[in-house]
Amino acid sequence: MTRRPIWRWLGWFIAANAGLCFLIGLRYLLVYHWPDSAGGIVYPPIAMLGNFALMTAFFMLLPCAPLLVIGPLRRSVMTVAVIVAALMLALLVLDTSVYAERRIHLSLLVAVLFEPATWMAGALVLAVALLFEAVFAGMLWRWLAVRARRGGRGIAMALAACWALSQGMHIWADAVGYGAITRFAQAIPLYYPRTAKRVLARLGLVDPERVRQARLMRSAAHEEDGELHYPLAPLQCEAATQPPNVLWIVVDGLRPDAPDAALTPALVAFREQSQVFEDHWSAGNSSRMGAFAMFYGLPSTYFQSFYVAERPPVLMDQFRHAGYELFAADAVGFGSPTQMDRTVFAGVQDLRSGAGLGRVDGNRKATQDFVQWIGDRPDDKPFFAMLWYNHSDLDIGEAGPAVAPDGRYAANPLAAARWLRYRRGLAVIDDEVAKALAALDRTGSAGETLVLVMGDHGFEFDDLGLGYYGHASNYARYQLQTPLWMRWPGRAPRRFAHRSSHLDLPATLLQELFGCRNPPADYGVGHNLFEGRSWEWMIAGSYHSYAIVEPGRILVVTPGGLVEVLDSGYRLTGGATLDARLIGQAIDEMRRFYR
Repeated sequence: MTRRPIWRWLGWFIAANAGLCFLIGLRYLLVYHWPDSAGGIVYPPIAMLGNFALMTAFFMLLPCAPLLVIGPLRRSVMTVAVIVAALMLALLVLDTSVYAERRIHLSLLVAVLFEPATWMAGALVLAVALLFEAVFAGMLWRWLAVRARRGGRGIAMALAACWALSQGMHIWADAVGYGAITRFAQAIPLYYPRTAKRVLARLGLVDPERVRQARLMRSAAHEEDGELHYPLAPLQCEAATQPPNVLWIVVDGLRPDAPDAALTPALVAFREQSQVFEDHWSAGNSSRMGAFAMFYGLPSTYFQSFYVAERPPVLMDQFRHAGYELFAADAVGFGSPTQMDRTVFAGVQDLRSGAGLGRVDGNRKATQDFVQWIGDRPDDKPFFAMLWYNHSDLDIGEAGPAVAPDGRYAANPLAAARWLRYRRGLAVIDDEVAKALAALDRTGSAGETLVLVMGDHGFEFDDLGLGYYGHASNYARYQLQTPLWMRWPGRAPRRFAHRSSHLDLPATLLQELFGCRNPPADYGVGHNLFEGRSWEWMIAGSYHSYAIVEPGRILVVTPGGLVEVLDSGYRLTGGATLDARLIGQAIDEMRRFYR
């Protein structure tokens, strides 16, 4: 027998199972919060059919294609295809049930919570699926044996067109901020649609200014909240008659052990005047998730929903309600990587960006914009200002200060060289911070201003001995730990030793600045920093994965739901057991703010 009939059968079998997956997946649409627009209604079925066709083709061809290359092994190919198809259908049935109940998709982490009855039901579904697929495979083979060779290519082209159309619609919707389409991405499993905002803008197909104005209008009305239920209750706040100003300074990739008196005199002097949280952690190993944690106080798994809805955090809502004048300057801009223009500062019109200037000039522009703004502003109302300085291994070339090696990482030449470059860049940023604080002093408002200094995440120089450099590559201490210093009017300098997190910042500011009486659980997962509560575990995120971080153990959940259990040194632990109680709590936190 030649390979051609088997290839033909496999193509039809893939198409048929893509259709079956689509029918099962209709359950996702029963719990989906449908938008009102035509585009938002048309997109989900097209995206589902295209994605299920791609998934089915990938998972079947992966094992079957090598068998066909080896030889025309019809029975082997059909047996493997039947098993793969049955597993896909059974897992999809299980996933639809999990999603309908918890608004998250199936993973090994979720499976830890299954009761014995759930496993029995899953086994029964798999048995039925195996029987059905085996019978169907034989019927399809016999049907194709007597059927003329036509129609198959048309179906394949139609499925490919669905995938291409859904990707194109999502690229356009993401570029213009059309949440009625983009928020569907989380509703089906293993769906990763493409984006191309910069490319479309560069080609002149999208006008960024018109897009920004349209987003501002939608954001002001929270038109695209979708499935979010945030906050859980309206905030009840009574701010002081004269609330302090707030200056929020973020230094990208700032390590707690990096500042020293000779290298960064401004940062060290500020630290000595502040409340210092000595064991402070970001809840993200990337700028995007670090920013999300510090302003929202929520796990990174919510980021996409807030990004799509363009819903700012209640903390920024409260600054607006209290009459604060808002200012924000970012050395690299508010789009990628942080996406703060569509999350934290959604609805804020005057965002000062250093995008396209390079890291050194972008940092200088941020300071210059702030110095000019604070010098010109009226002093009849409080202000909130954020300065985001870009570092992350800042390469300043031949310019900048000469910094002598300090001997750290001497046994690792690559780490030593990058550490030296990091320190030189930090010295440049220290000078920018000094200028910003000096401008605050010149206006006479330093004594009335709460100043916060922190990093968005940590930065690693192979500290674990595993070859990791930079950030966004693991969830151990060196990429998550970062300083938090707060110079708070009326509070004496003090050091706090408890384990704190960026997740605690919104609760602290809402309670201490604005007198909000709501329990922090109404709008986040953190606690007031001054309560001295150490986190027992927290959810930390990156761009495509997340982890449940305990002081001595890390559970990493990768795309597709796979789980690794690692110790604090990021080595696999032997014979590790998963704590169902802890996992249940984490999953509850990841779904609590959905409808």
